[in-house]
Amino acid sequence: MLPRAIRTFAFLSLVLASHLARSGIAHAQQATAIDTLAAAIPTREAARAGAAMQAAPAHPPEAKRTRRERLPTIFYGALAGAAGAAVILHVDPDSGGYRDGWTTATDFPDKAVHALAAWAITSIGVDLGARPRNAAIAVCAAGTAFEFAQGYVSPYDVAADCIGATGAALWRSWRAARRKRAAPR
Repeated sequence: MLPRAIRTFAFLSLVLASHLARSGIAHAQQATAIDTLAAAIPTREAARAGAAMQAAPAHPPEAKRTRRERLPTIFYGALAGAAGAAVILHVDPDSGGYRDGWTTATDFPDKAVHALAAWAITSIGVDLGARPRNAAIAVCAAGTAFEFAQGYVSPYDVAADCIGATGAALWRSWRAARRKRAAPR
């Protein structure tokens, strides 16, 4: 019962991250419409022309979202779909029964692979337009969901996933702030 509840929690956290990203886009769009100011109109003719222009909204409500605005939602949907498929199809079972740790005896550096994969997936999400923090939360939740889908949950794998996602988010945020400071004004 407990693993099913934890899997459900991990899946719901992915859905929540997707919803937060969509509401952030909607909020950014509303802010541009609210922040516009009407200029003082000096003449009667200009007042009539200005009133006619203000009557027509700048962005009609039925306007479709641009491709760039849809990409983060596609990213979050792909993460949630992959985690859901892993839960349903059990594509990577892990029976456990071994001594798990940061130095688990494998043919490859398992925890480094987890961290680097999470870094890469988070970076892809940021490249697609997701905010670094939201992308990191979603990737950490997806990594947790994948671990629960395997059957044996390695807390070290979950930690490596979250460390990689957080590292990518911090790196991408720092790079964006640095680029913004260096931009000519």
